Amino acid sequence: MNNDTVQKRPTMKPTIFTHQHQTGAALVVSLMLLIVLTLLGLSGMQSTIMQERMSNNVRDKGIAFQAAESAARGAENWVRAQDINKMAPQDGASCSAPCNLVGLDDYTSMTDQDLGWWQTNARAYSSMPTGVVYTAPLFIIEKHSTQRDSLADSTSYSGSSARSLYRITSVGIGSTSTAHSMIETIYARID
Repeated sequence: MNNDTVQKRPTMKPTIFTHQHQTGAALVVSLMLLIVLTLLGLSGMQSTIMQERMSNNVRDKGIAFQAAESAARGAENWVRAQDINKMAPQDGASCSAPCNLVGLDDYTSMTDQDLGWWQTNARAYSSMPTGVVYTAPLFIIEKHSTQRDSLADSTSYSGSSARSLYRITSVGIGSTSTAHSMIETIYARID
């Protein structure tokens, strides 16, 4: 072959990067992305912690409500087990607390009282499992009234046609001392 006909390929000159051409943009961009991801992670952690606290508070309030409900049912069972002829209300101001049964409105504004008042004046429901609640639920039974029982079928009922009504107010405390729940029921007993 002839030297004239062979073309030489142009040679590529290697590009040499010097410090004058680098500006550090990749480093800055990667650090910015790292900061954004860190902030997103911290925000997610705070949100999760807040949701966990809220769910614990809801659970604690549920435990308090169930404790109050248990105390109310325990008080109803106590009324049912008593001899109706011996169930005279005690004066809430003069009986040595806790009273078994007080007159209606002997204790005014029970709903506004703090836990210390309830622990002094109310009966403790001791049948709650230990370790579930902060302290035993409490209840007060008030003699409400005696009413004629117009709903009873006189052919099938062989007793007086009156029912005794009792107002039962109970307070439950959750697994911590901050969750309280109060229930008030009217219990009717026919004897």
